[in-house]
Amino acid sequence: MENNNSTAKTPAKLHGCGIILLLVFFSLWVIGLSAIDLFVSWTIEQSLFESSVGINDFRWIVHAIYSFLVLIPCIIFFGVVKTRRIKMIFRLWLIAAILAIFTIPMKTLYLTAQNETAILQSSSMLLLLVSLYVFKKKPDPALKLKIDKPHLIGLASIVGWGLAAPWINWGAFGSVLDTLLELIVGVIFALLVVNVIFPYYLEETQRLEKNIRISDFILDGFVVAVFLLILITALAHNGSQQMLVITVPVSGWLISAFAMAGIGKKGHGKAAAGFIAGLVIALPLIFFDMDELSLVISSGAGEALTWANKAAWVTFMSLLMLTIVLLINFRIITNLNMPRKWNHGLVLASILGSVLVYIFWGQIGFFGEKLFVILKSQTDLSIQAGVADYSTRRSAVYNALVKNANTTQTELWAKLDRLKLNYTPYYLLNAIEVNGGAIAKLMISNDPSVDRILDSPQLRPLPKTTTLEPGDISAAPTEPLWNLSMINSDKVNEELKVTGKGIVIGQTDSGVDGRHPELGDTYRGKTITDDYNWYDPWNHSTFPTDGSGHGTQTLGVILGKTTGIAPDAQWIGCVNLARNLGNPAKYLDCMQFMLAPFPQNGDPFIDGDPAKGAMIVNNSWGCPIVEGCDPTVFESTVKALMTAGIFMSSAAGNTGYYGCATLTDPLAIYEDVFTAGSINQNGELSTFSSLGPVLVDGSNRNKPDLLAPGEKILSAYPGGTYTEGSGTSFSAPHVSGVVALMWSANSKLIGNIEETTNILLGSVRPYQGSAPSCGDMIDGIGAGILDAYKAVQYAISYK
Repeated sequence: MENNNSTAKTPAKLHGCGIILLLVFFSLWVIGLSAIDLFVSWTIEQSLFESSVGINDFRWIVHAIYSFLVLIPCIIFFGVVKTRRIKMIFRLWLIAAILAIFTIPMKTLYLTAQNETAILQSSSMLLLLVSLYVFKKKPDPALKLKIDKPHLIGLASIVGWGLAAPWINWGAFGSVLDTLLELIVGVIFALLVVNVIFPYYLEETQRLEKNIRISDFILDGFVVAVFLLILITALAHNGSQQMLVITVPVSGWLISAFAMAGIGKKGHGKAAAGFIAGLVIALPLIFFDMDELSLVISSGAGEALTWANKAAWVTFMSLLMLTIVLLINFRIITNLNMPRKWNHGLVLASILGSVLVYIFWGQIGFFGEKLFVILKSQTDLSIQAGVADYSTRRSAVYNALVKNANTTQTELWAKLDRLKLNYTPYYLLNAIEVNGGAIAKLMISNDPSVDRILDSPQLRPLPKTTTLEPGDISAAPTEPLWNLSMINSDKVNEELKVTGKGIVIGQTDSGVDGRHPELGDTYRGKTITDDYNWYDPWNHSTFPTDGSGHGTQTLGVILGKTTGIAPDAQWIGCVNLARNLGNPAKYLDCMQFMLAPFPQNGDPFIDGDPAKGAMIVNNSWGCPIVEGCDPTVFESTVKALMTAGIFMSSAAGNTGYYGCATLTDPLAIYEDVFTAGSINQNGELSTFSSLGPVLVDGSNRNKPDLLAPGEKILSAYPGGTYTEGSGTSFSAPHVSGVVALMWSANSKLIGNIEETTNILLGSVRPYQGSAPSCGDMIDGIGAGILDAYKAVQYAISYK
């Protein structure tokens, strides 16, 4: 750093076209590079959220290139430029570029590592602060300030209240630890900003005896804004790019205004400027979980991204309007100081205002992530597997699972009780969801009964319930649907008179519109009770409802009156994905309900009734790493369900765009689950259909098992309407529906998963379309194309 103690009264004015062009060009260079770094990193993250395979996480490389492309020119120009003010600008931006270098390691952190990101953000800024302290400039004697007490913090706090209100209103806290870590980021950011922009720039450009012009204010604000842009490019990570780039740089002029207002005052407006700087970075980080803002999770109307963007743009417009007001009334800036009583009163008023907004309009409470604790002892069901009678076997499996959980979890329950940690026990997988974060994880990770601890992500609440627009088609189809004709299920209904009667489908999805004309009559609870028939661990609804439409669509393919394969089958339902980010516990909630349903508000351990469970469970979902699942998390779970005689149909996934071995997420990867890929109306493998083999668990297993229609599938949609949908989510229901027909045609197959699977694979139609983009044919298409007519014929002939 330059150690210049010149006592010249004013920095040199800008002069010369060359030096001005250099500043303009380099400003555009920095802004453009920052935009590229932020956008490319954000884009990589969106792809990683969609698929963890086939995509290289090179965010740190992008950021490293950015850092050096900004740092090196800053060093060169700082060394060669002689114009004092321009030299100070390059020095200021050089310091910000050093922070960008320091944060390169942070860019390697995984998508959901928000706490670790906050720790490295704070550590990087502290490292820079310490470095500046070691090499700090000696104070310029010409900059000695008067000792008047500052009266700017009250005004800054009122401005801060206005900036904070939309975040408080539309956002929600994470855990106590989340909130504390992000608050620390804001405080350290504030300290960094004031300890750089004042001694290295503003204290020299805003000298006491200098008559500051409006052009000086505009330039200073711009210089600070670019400085802030470099800082947030350094710090933004795991989804925060879009929020921080909107809220932080535009505050440069307000920060400069507080510095101007503090001329001649003790502190030179540092407290007010730092407060604003810390606030604009902390508010988004505190009130929104940045990894929830990914497009795959929050792109829907009314989701978290909608509210975060709204808050960010309100903040941007507020800061922009304040800047315009300050420009129009430029001369009043130096007179913004207020009497002490007013100052104190404004601080109290802003605190009270923030509290009132939080109480009356905010989402009260802390909403952090939880832990999913998997125990070592998983139930051995080899004895129960040998029970011939279907109903008896289901009960035996349930009883064995519950007994093992009750026996092996007792000591851990006692430990959690002592630690005052709330928890939910599970039996289908011997596991416990614990309401705790990193500290709780440390306390229980060494327990001898614990195998491993996974994350259980929790979405923060929305300020308003999302509303779902009806489908774009109002009338039921009157012509045979192409997908039903392709698999010949219409022939099964018409010629063989098999419609799924006597079979109970379990639907685990976003929910179901229980009043839809296609589905309402076959809901098992319609004429009796919702007890044992409907469970909503997300929103605790007591009657089938669907907030996103996905579950209604997929169930419509299975058993819709006019859109379904097995229109006379009955169904029960469970909400495992009300919003588009699940977790292991919610998925397990519903799988337990499918095995042994229980009454509303019942206890799965005590009130479960296997006799009322589903025979076939449709799973048009996957649990990727970002939802907390590892490859083996549900392996024993699906084996237990298979042992109980429950057929598990699963969607392959929609990441085939990324190439081979993209079939990566439970449940589709498991041997004991039947996995469907997608084919279109032209008989071609859908480009989005995930491809095998399964490598994530080391099995090299061939998947999918077969193909079924999955593009432009017309089905039911909430509000009594209809719409088309695409994805392997629509392929799996075709398999579920065909199995319902098979079991309805021959009750001897009910619960016989091995023979049912053999018939499905042995009755396929050959695939005659193009080969997959890579790999072996079997890892794209499986055995071939699902054929309901042949499958039911084979089922009828089974003895």
